[in-house]
Formats: sequence, structure tokens, C-alpha cells
Amino acid sequence: MHDLLQTTFLSPLKEDLVKASQYIAKGPLVLTASADLEGLLALGFLEAALLDSGISYSRRFIRPMKNIPRDEQNIVPDYKGTKIVFIDSFAKTDIQDSDNVMIIKPREVEVQFPHSEQKRRGTVDAVIQASAIASMLSPSGAKVTPFRPYTGAGQWLMEGLDTTIDPIHTLVRDFLRDEGTIQIVPLPEVQQPRIEMIPGLSKRRLNKLSDLWIDMNANQRSQALSEFCLPSLSTEGISTARFEELVWKRMVIPGQASDLASIVHDLQKGWPETIDTSLVFASRLLDSWLRTGHLAESTD
Repeated sequence: MHDLLQTTFLSPLKEDLVKASQYIAKGPLVLTASADLEGLLALGFLEAALLDSGISYSRRFIRPMKNIPRDEQNIVPDYKGTKIVFIDSFAKTDIQDSDNVMIIKPREVEVQFPHSEQKRRGTVDAVIQASAIASMLSPSGAKVTPFRPYTGAGQWLMEGLDTTIDPIHTLVRDFLRDEGTIQIVPLPEVQQPRIEMIPGLSKRRLNKLSDLWIDMNANQRSQALSEFCLPSLSTEGISTARFEELVWKRMVIPGQASDLASIVHDLQKGWPETIDTSLVFASRLLDSWLRTGHLAESTD
């Protein structure tokens, strides 16, 4: 695996991430996150690294962030002197790091694309940071390695793509592709996509296009896919940036039938509404992910 800390989107945070890895490596500690997909993804990377490294820890989920009032600031649990790593996926708290508390939350950075002098600002989500920390704690661990393809899943869930191009998503996506962790493919090449993420598309027409896809050349594919997507261009509910990603640049883990966007879509769709069931669901899902290396709803 390539070094995440050398990327343009994480190099500005390198010093803080190294400190975080050193803090975690000293253990024992409590890993805490909200019982939603954003919190679980980041927590999973850290837990995988701690299991690989044999570092003592315990896990605590708190209520999902959607159930926490906007004006509530005191959301970091206090475990009476025990070291805590708190995943603040939505940057909700202003609490600073201390001897007993380490906060991992989205951070704004300035990045530059390869072969371009233009600089852009973007927000690096907690999952990418947790993945980088995990790779320092366990560079080639048995549990951390299969988690690597999910590094960009949290960034996909952020709102950046709902307004314009998210430079962090683009950079982490291409980074994972270049190191061979994921493949980037157009919609017809995904075996089991969730087409409902794009309003107005026909599942029947997609199946037909997928059957013909292998016999088409590049120009034919481009034209056919563009024509297939025409009905969706006039519909609301999805940004142009996210639309283009879902049509032309689906992130697929080699050997899996579904793409990452479809996987997280299914999980969010099936996430429980109540606090108690969310806590149980998140714990079981993370147990399953750690056990199998595949992020999918547990049937335990």
C-alpha cells in the first residue's frame, strides 16, 4: 500500500496524525463514535489496527448524531481518567485534545491536483484520517488491509459532492485506484449497482445496455451511456458532480459484485431509526466487518 501521509490531502495534517497514532499506540483506551455509518466507518479502521497490534481497548457507541440537538456541545463521554479517542464525524464539538481525550474530526485543507497549479480547498473527513492512522499502527495487518478500499467511503457520504466537485473525494479515489485497492468503472460494468440513487433511470434499460457493453468500442460505449442517462438530466435530487461519479466513476472493490456507493446506500437505507436499535445495529455491523473484511449488514 502507498503512503497516505504523502498525499496532498493528508500531508498538511501529517504532524497531527502522527501524534494521534502515537497517542493510540500507548493504549489502553476507549474508542467512541456515534452509532451512524459515518462514525462506524472511522471507528472500524482504528479498531482493526488495534486488533492487529494487540493494543488493549474497548468500544463505545453513543446515540447517532441526528439524535443529538444542534446546540448540545458536551457530547464526549467521560470515562473517569481512561484515555478516549472520540470520532466526531460531523465536527460537532469544539473540545480540544488533552491528555485523556483525542478528537478525530473533519479538517479543512488546501490541495493541488497533479499537473495543475490551481489550488482548491476541501474538507478531509474522519474516515480518511482514521485510515491513515490505522496504516501507521498496522501497515500490513490482517484486518487493516481489507479495510483499505473503504478509505474513501466516508468522504462519499459528505455533502461536498452535493454542490460541486469535491477535490478530496477525487484525490482519494484516484489514490486508491493507482495503488490497486479499488477499480473505477462506469455504471454498466457494475454487476449489482443500486440504480435508484440516480432518479429517472430504467433498470430494464441498464440490463440491456450491460449485455451489449462488452461488444462496444470506446466511442460506442460513451454514446450509449450518455443516451441512457438523458432522462435523468432533467430530474432533481442529485447534483451534477455526484451524478457523474455514479454514471462514469463507480468505485469497486476487486472481486465484489456491488460498488462502494451502492454498499453505503444500502446500509444507510436499512439503518434503524431509534437510538437503541441503532446502537445494537452499529455494534453488530462493525463486528461483522471486522470478522469478514466486507462491509455488509450482519445477519447475526
